[in-house]
Amino acid sequence: MKKSTYSIITIGISGIIFANSVLPAFAADNLGGQKLVNQVDKVQKQASNAANRQSNELQNIITRSNTLITNRITTLNSLSTRVQNDTRLSSDEKSSLTSDIQTEINGLNTLKSKIDADTDATTARTDEKQIITNYYVYAVFEPKVRILVTINNLQTVTSNIQALVPQLQNLINTYKSQGKDVTQLQASLDDISSQLQTINTTLSKDATTIEGVSVSSQDTAKATFTQVREDLSQIVRTDLAKIRSDFEQLRSQFKQIVNPNGTTASESASETTMTTPSVTSSPSTSPSTTP
Repeated sequence: MKKSTYSIITIGISGIIFANSVLPAFAADNLGGQKLVNQVDKVQKQASNAANRQSNELQNIITRSNTLITNRITTLNSLSTRVQNDTRLSSDEKSSLTSDIQTEINGLNTLKSKIDADTDATTARTDEKQIITNYYVYAVFEPKVRILVTINNLQTVTSNIQALVPQLQNLINTYKSQGKDVTQLQASLDDISSQLQTINTTLSKDATTIEGVSVSSQDTAKATFTQVREDLSQIVRTDLAKIRSDFEQLRSQFKQIVNPNGTTASESASETTMTTPSVTSSPSTSPSTTP
């Protein structure tokens, strides 16, 4: 009995000693449960951080896109005001250009609404690119409208000059019927008519070319704008300059016919009649430097 009791006590003590040595390990590892909990916490934290980064990135894209769109709409509104205040443009021309500008504004506002409603950064980033690829406001649309305005202004100038040609022709015919030598007068007027024909042909061709420029084709538009600007420079600096010179010659020639011996009151009246029409350079066709 004593031996059995001693054995039991020995076994019990050994069990206690074993339990005390093993339990700390079980407590630390919890049969792997704590490690699993730690791993889950880590994954959740990573997911939370990723979600925060995604949310911040999305908001940054939306904010940046709104700024880009707002700047472009501001430029387009200024361009619309420029068109409306241009006294050389007809009502139809103003209406047409303003309609084109408003179409661009409407498109940008629609795109802004879509970007604002985007729920992920990937989609928002794709939409943001359309601000540039679908609406080349600075590179294409703005210079396109400005060049069209310049062409229309030049066409108004040439129309005003053209209206003087039949009046001058009638005056030349009158002097011719009086036996005056109008050879030089006729040559100067013919040169004016020739220059006007060249100018009008060029302006008509360039207007058609510019109107056909697509706002989504930056490279093609750039080459077209360069060529048309060269045409307009030629018109302003050369062709209109020749017309101005022809008018000066006409004034001198009319003076000689009216009073070949000196200045008289009738000469003064003739000078008043023969005032050279104003021929000024049209507004710059360069796009604004709005960032």
